Amino acid sequence: MLVLENSGSVARDHLALERTFLAYVRTSLAIASTGVALVQLFTISSNTSSESIGFASKIQSFARPLGSTSVGLGILVLLIGLLRYFTVQTALTEGKFPVSRLMIGGIALSLLAIVTTVFAVLIAGRR
Repeated sequence: MLVLENSGSVARDHLALERTFLAYVRTSLAIASTGVALVQLFTISSNTSSESIGFASKIQSFARPLGSTSVGLGILVLLIGLLRYFTVQTALTEGKFPVSRLMIGGIALSLLAIVTTVFAVLIAGRR
């Protein structure tokens, strides 16, 4: 067990690190839940839509890959948060703090790609 002297902002920094990890957990749960909801909604939509069989089959063919990609990204975000937690915790004991601009940008771009793909499938399916 690591015990540090509470001088200056040591306790505040470690508590903020724990809150940041919990934010990663919440984000990963939201992303994974979105993937499950995406598959369920597209499945329900294709089962109840009798107006266009081609549209329903097109949506159904994209639902599972998009949903599984979203769940996979949620798991990846959780692993990134776990790695980040231990990396920053080790760095804080040495009096340093590593920034993570590239990691956040990568997650944001991945989410943007999934959202854009879902939007493109929905728009292309209606034509």
